[in-house]
Amino acid sequence: MRKKILAALFVLFMLFALGALIAALNIANTTRIFNNLIKLHQIEAMRNDLVENVLKVQSDLYTVNTPLGRGLEEIVTTVDGLETSARKCTSCHHKPAIAQKLDKTLVLISGLKEALSYYITASANRERIDKLKADAALIGNELLHHTETMAFDAAKNIDISTNHALVEVKKTKLILIVLLIVTACSGLLIAWNLTRAITRPTHQLVLATRKIASGELGYTIDEEYKAEFGELARNFNLMSVSLHNGYTKLQQEITERRQTEEALRKSEERYALAALGANDGLWDWDLKANIVYYSPRWQSMLGFDEPELGNSPEDWLNLIHSDDRIQLEAKITAHLDGHLTHFENEHRMRHKDGTYRWMRSRGIALRDSSGTPYRMAGSQTDITEHKQTEELLVHDAFHDTLTDLPNRALLMNRLQHVIDVAQRRKDYLFAVLFIDLDRFKFINDSLGHVLGDQLLIAVGKRLQGFVRACDTVARLGGDEFAVLLEDIKDSSDAVAIARRIQVDLPLPFTLCGHDVFTTASVGIALYTEGETRPEHLLRDADLAMYQAKANGKACYEIFDAAMHERLVRSLTLETDLRHAIERNELRLHYQPILSLTSGRINGVEALVRWQHPLHGLIYPVEFIPIAEETGLITTIGQWVLREACRKTSHWHKQFPAATPLTINVNLSSKEFTPLLIENIRQLLREIDIDPASLHLEITESTIMSNPASTAALLLELKEIGVGLQIDDFGTGYSSLSYLHNFPISALKIDQSFIKMVNTDKENLEIVKTIVALAHNLSMDVIAEGVETAEELEILRELGCEYIQGYLISKPLESGHVEDFLEEESCRVDSRSHQV
Repeated sequence: MRKKILAALFVLFMLFALGALIAALNIANTTRIFNNLIKLHQIEAMRNDLVENVLKVQSDLYTVNTPLGRGLEEIVTTVDGLETSARKCTSCHHKPAIAQKLDKTLVLISGLKEALSYYITASANRERIDKLKADAALIGNELLHHTETMAFDAAKNIDISTNHALVEVKKTKLILIVLLIVTACSGLLIAWNLTRAITRPTHQLVLATRKIASGELGYTIDEEYKAEFGELARNFNLMSVSLHNGYTKLQQEITERRQTEEALRKSEERYALAALGANDGLWDWDLKANIVYYSPRWQSMLGFDEPELGNSPEDWLNLIHSDDRIQLEAKITAHLDGHLTHFENEHRMRHKDGTYRWMRSRGIALRDSSGTPYRMAGSQTDITEHKQTEELLVHDAFHDTLTDLPNRALLMNRLQHVIDVAQRRKDYLFAVLFIDLDRFKFINDSLGHVLGDQLLIAVGKRLQGFVRACDTVARLGGDEFAVLLEDIKDSSDAVAIARRIQVDLPLPFTLCGHDVFTTASVGIALYTEGETRPEHLLRDADLAMYQAKANGKACYEIFDAAMHERLVRSLTLETDLRHAIERNELRLHYQPILSLTSGRINGVEALVRWQHPLHGLIYPVEFIPIAEETGLITTIGQWVLREACRKTSHWHKQFPAATPLTINVNLSSKEFTPLLIENIRQLLREIDIDPASLHLEITESTIMSNPASTAALLLELKEIGVGLQIDDFGTGYSSLSYLHNFPISALKIDQSFIKMVNTDKENLEIVKTIVALAHNLSMDVIAEGVETAEELEILRELGCEYIQGYLISKPLESGHVEDFLEEESCRVDSRSHQV
């Protein structure tokens, strides 16, 4: 549009310039013509003066009678005037023809003047004077004629020039009128176009601005215009859309800001409520002024009223416990230096009453554009109860809840500590004592768990009295205790404590009106160089304790490498035992049982052996306890029972002439369950054997563990038809009052009573009593472990029915048993033939 306006103005300017130029040219031309006309009129006037002067000279010449007539001076003056007028007239003409005529006029005037001068100066010669006068008159007439001719021509030229000037004026007037009309029309057209090009978009813009002003944001106009108005329309539309978007965004921002403000208000309310609910104290530290604001709650949690504390950091720091202040200041400095994102510390602060309370302080610093902190604010929380609870939890985590002694976790921690010390100090020695109370289960079951707990507490206190303050007494669980003896000289220090335990611990404990006695088995493990695992030391002490129990209880043992080797062997055997059955590594040996009445082998006892691929033949005393602990005894027992029945059935068929051989099979307490009844019935159905040939041996402890249920199982077995015997009779804790209630067919006297029965009167009396008891209950007696003929004779005299032992035979493999039975069969046949 700007170019359009400039172009229109340029056109108008050019039209006006053209008109002005034409007008100026015509005016200049007309002016020149009129100037010429004026000059022509001036020349005409001068000609008239010239003519008038010539006529006057002529008149003077013709009226003067004498050469010296009057008025001669006026003639001369007039002639001079003629010359002057002629010269002026000459200076007014430019055309060569007029200039020649004017020059001729000057020549004539000069001639007239010269003639008059001659005439004036002539004297006395009348003729000459007349002649001169006549000459002057002639020259004057010629000049007059010439002047009149020029005047006529000039008049004619004036008319022509005047007409020409009038034509030029009309022409100029017409040109100016045409230019004025063209310029006016062009101006109107330009004005109309400009008005249309400006007014319409301007009107739309005004309308659009009114729409926008009324709130109709986003209103747009047509963008069909060219140049600036098109760009203006586009920019206006963009502006309108931007305003609409901006307004929408602003509305959203306002809405969000209101929501934020509302959320902030609620957050502030929540913060205020949370601060009140959390009972926290607030502090605000102006780092530049080094002034701290402590809220009333901050001061009150330390027992101070608001005016009592100042507003300096030292008023805070001076209340910090001396052991905690360095850490607090270090954390504040680290946060202010930018090494920590926030400040947080737990420390003790002195209460007004002089006590110390645990506080947790949190804070964060505000920084300027250069990163320099200028303000730091935060909160303070009283965590005294939390700390007490935490300490209690930590204490409970590392102490036994019953005795308040250190527990296993704390003992292991202290063990690791002394191991680390021992690795640094070559002369440092310590020991671990593993203590297990003897017969505690019996005490607990008979007197009750409450008294049992009281006993454990009392034992823990008594053990603490045996050791130094630097030593540790811990309860590991149940009736197991441990003692860590630090920095001892040698093993004698540990032995001294163990002996004191043996001597002083059995002293009576008076608990709930009862005098309770207990002893303990103690295992001692000394630190050896190179040991780094605390659990290994505790394990070694535990192994030594088990060895002490195996040695008869109420004693102590010191761990040695052999114990560990036995443990490793036991673990290895346990692993191998799990595969022994499937690998067919179990074997049965059979020990003959001799009838003293008939003098014949009446039966055999099946004894299991383990043919280990590496360790050779392993006896039951080594692997049966492992089998009972791991539960493998049930599987092994079923195999033994089945194999023994199968082999006995085979022998019955192989030696039909001999008296039917009986087979004795030992039962573990873990096998003596209702499932045993069904297993035996199934076994008897599968194997062709007389139930009476199967004798089951059960220990006293198994029978007396639960007499009622045991009696029911024994009756069911009796109904099946199998024989029942009590093994190792006299070694358990049975009550004789129950014995007659059980369907037992025989008692087996333990070999410990048979040994030296011929020399030990006490053993002899025990055997007599057992034999008498069995006979009174209609039971047979089987003596185990008979090794000498003297023992055999005594047992025969006492009325014992059966014996077994090395005197008769060692346990034999099945092949040797068959040889034995073959010989027995031959003796029977021989007696038959003799008869």
